[in-house]
Amino acid sequence: MEMKQRRKSEKEIDIMPLLKTLLSRVWMMILVGLIAAGAVFGVTTLTIKPTYRCGFTAYVNNQHSQASKDMLSNSDLIAAQQLVKTFSYIIRSNSVLQASLKSIDSDIDYHELSGMVTTQIRDETELITVYVENEDPQLAYELADAIAKTAPSYVSDIVEGSSMKIVDYPEFSNRRYKPNYLRFSIIGFLVGALLVAVLVTIRFFRDDTIKNESELEMRFALPVLGVIPDINQIKDSGSYYSSNYGNSYAYSKTQKTE
Repeated sequence: MEMKQRRKSEKEIDIMPLLKTLLSRVWMMILVGLIAAGAVFGVTTLTIKPTYRCGFTAYVNNQHSQASKDMLSNSDLIAAQQLVKTFSYIIRSNSVLQASLKSIDSDIDYHELSGMVTTQIRDETELITVYVENEDPQLAYELADAIAKTAPSYVSDIVEGSSMKIVDYPEFSNRRYKPNYLRFSIIGFLVGALLVAVLVTIRFFRDDTIKNESELEMRFALPVLGVIPDINQIKDSGSYYSSNYGNSYAYSKTQKTE
């Protein structure tokens, strides 16, 4: 019983052979990782079209709270933050999007524009950021600018006792927003390298052959009484035994011939 526990514990603790095997296959991990990264980069470039994003930030003003500034309560702050959520829905409403499209020359309808517009509410503030994402950076800028000019008046008319002021107007940018080719390539590299590591590990644990006397002692907890040398290794190493045995054999053969 003790022998079995000892063999089991030694097998669980000794991970050096596995680490050595993995280190010997690092070149394979890197090679497969680079191939996978190149494949992912190529597929991403061919299948995913780059998109660009432009946006603006607005401040939602609760006029009732501002009028009673000296008596500002917690309920007023909560009402202002809830108002920001309301504004987020109103900005993406059909009426606001349709009015925004009238100010620019574009064939896009409000259904398509609705899928391009996203909003982000700054936590515990009265600020809201509106983004427009499109494959054309110029069109993304024009749509964001049109919404920024149209939304404040519509919001004030719909929600009485409130206003919306633009803090940061949209700015044109031709910097790609999606996809992130570098990120996809890194993920492809890691997946390829990890796949090789998993296959090497599985093959290592499935290999139950004994390669040397130390592994034999570790598995069976028994001393090794003797080791039969490999004659091929002895001949290749040019040992004393190999050279002298070969010379004596050649000498005796010559003597018999004479």
